[in-house]
Amino acid sequence: MARQIFSEPPQAFLHTLSTADGSATYTAPGNAHKIIAGVNYPVDVPYRNDEIPESTVIEINIRPHNGVTMVKERHVEELVKRTLESLVLGQESPRTMLQVTLQVVGVESDESLPGGVKEGGQGESYLAILASAINASILGCIDAGVQLRSIAGAALVGVGADGQLFPHPNVGQRKMCTSLHVFAVTSDGKTILMESEGRFHMSEWTSASEAASRAVLGQTSVDKSTNVNNANGDVSMFGSDTNPGDSAISVTEIMRKSLEERVIKDERWRQD
Repeated sequence: MARQIFSEPPQAFLHTLSTADGSATYTAPGNAHKIIAGVNYPVDVPYRNDEIPESTVIEINIRPHNGVTMVKERHVEELVKRTLESLVLGQESPRTMLQVTLQVVGVESDESLPGGVKEGGQGESYLAILASAINASILGCIDAGVQLRSIAGAALVGVGADGQLFPHPNVGQRKMCTSLHVFAVTSDGKTILMESEGRFHMSEWTSASEAASRAVLGQTSVDKSTNVNNANGDVSMFGSDTNPGDSAISVTEIMRKSLEERVIKDERWRQD
């Protein structure tokens, strides 16, 4: 079995912007990409011809750390949009728009290069930012009160030449990987997005998928068919609880904690 190397846990904070309906700040594990998501919902569709009579129009805009939006960012926008389309209950607010703006405020530095050159240019893999963009978008939607079918999270996994797995690989580890993979997984273990690049065998892809599920849900093994609490029959919103012995904090666990902190903050007025 391939050995996994875990990095520092991710960080998430809700309602970091005061002028948006919902917002969140997500920092990838190892203090990698830091993205602020601003969500406005529901808003009017600018052009009547773009309205969807039975659903919600989703618009994603990514603002890179430096420079202007180019091909890579446009591709990431489309993938984030597809992911949200599978989660958002668009029929609850037809003929409206969900606007998500993602501002990249921090990227990694490659300390192996003179001056610690920052990554994030067009030559860098789009997968490096995709997982963070998805997580920031979902957190922003939660804060804005967007109705979702399920909570989901995404994780980047690298596969080394010897089959070694790198969940949330940093810029140095990505250089050693022969392939990179991003999986978005719902709280009940369903994969709603998978993107890969590089050379890999199917067995390596399967191992990467399992590693991503553990990174998102914090489970040793993921039941793809159901995630029911046997005590009362309820379906867990954020998947199974992280095992006390797990060495890595899952993405959904971070989401749950950030939501708890937001609720506690909002309820403080009752104690005054």
